[in-house]
Amino acid sequence: MSFLRPSTALAGLAAAAALALPADGAALVLLALWCGLGRLAARREGAGERAMEGSWIRAALALALAWRAPGGPAAALVAALLLEIAVARLTALAAARTGTALPGPELDSLILAGGRGADLAAALAFAALILWPDRLPLIASALAGLTAMGAIARASLAVAVVRGLRDGA
Repeated sequence: MSFLRPSTALAGLAAAAALALPADGAALVLLALWCGLGRLAARREGAGERAMEGSWIRAALALALAWRAPGGPAAALVAALLLEIAVARLTALAAARTGTALPGPELDSLILAGGRGADLAAALAFAALILWPDRLPLIASALAGLTAMGAIARASLAVAVVRGLRDGA
C-alpha cells in the first residue's frame, strides 16, 4: 500500500496549510483541486487505497482547522478522523488475519460512506467553514458526528463479519 499519491496528497496538504494560515481563497481552490484529483485517481484504480489517503488528508485538514480555530468542535473533528483511521487499520488487520474480504468503502450508505463520497463531503464541509466562519461550531460538530458514526458502524460491521466467520467455522 502506498502511503499517499503525490498529486492528490500535495493538493490536500497544501489546502491544510492554506486553511491553517487564514488564506481562504487559496484553501478553497486547493480543496477543489484535491477533490478533482481524487476523483481522477479513483477512476483509474480501485478505491480501497484511495480511501485511506483521503482519511489522512482529512485529518490534516482537521488539524489545520484546530490550529486556526481551537476549541471543542475542531478537537472533536480531529478525534473523529483519527478514530476513522484507527478503525480502517484495525479492520484491515482483521481481514488479513481471517483471510476474508471485509466490505470496502464503496458501500451504499450515508454513514458508511468512504472514499470519494467522504472526501467530497469533507471538502464541502471545509469550504462551508471558510465561507461561513460564524457557523464553524455547528459544521465542525456535524462533520465530526458523521465521521465518528461512520467509523463505529464500519467497526461493528467488521466485528459482525469476523464473528460470523468464526462461528461458522
